[in-house]
Amino acid sequence: MEREQKRRIGKTWYTDARYASTRIALLLMTASAIIRTVYFAVRAVPPSMTEWIVHLLLPIGAAAVFDVVILRYARTHLHLTCVSVWMGVLFFAWKAFSFESRLHTILCLFLYTAVLVLYTMVVLFGIGPKELLYLLFGLPLLYHIFVEDLQEYILADPRPPFLEWLPEISVLCIMGALLALSVALERRDGGEGRI
Repeated sequence: MEREQKRRIGKTWYTDARYASTRIALLLMTASAIIRTVYFAVRAVPPSMTEWIVHLLLPIGAAAVFDVVILRYARTHLHLTCVSVWMGVLFFAWKAFSFESRLHTILCLFLYTAVLVLYTMVVLFGIGPKELLYLLFGLPLLYHIFVEDLQEYILADPRPPFLEWLPEISVLCIMGALLALSVALERRDGGEGRI
């Protein structure tokens, strides 16, 4: 029994790069890396070494791992996307410590911990339905768009320059990519549809 469980680790879910939702995930994750690169390339203030590592290299590395796993190993080793998610959680957690509100920081750290644990449980260990991931990525995405971003970018007076929107657009792309991948997941033993 224990040997069978060990063989099943990482083997519960798969997807295919030809599925529409998988292609959307790839497109959004690649866009997040490009947008972040453009932002750092054209901004007036040169980044510190910490910014280079945490705000540029970590999310771009996570996007690269994600894209390579989806393009090359989505049918056999999809669980390797956990590495990308763990890198992303590290980036977001580091970013959370810069928030002005301590409560916002704490709530976000709880969310990032939930992402790390639930994504790993579902994708690596096959524990729980993929629909958990819809909520995990969909609700924060909606919150960012309709609460935070609406106030900070769209309705702000004065509006920040468009260049300052790029990091947030990159974050939205990451969340959208993970939501799209969650939709694309298929269970090896059947029972899950694809889009």
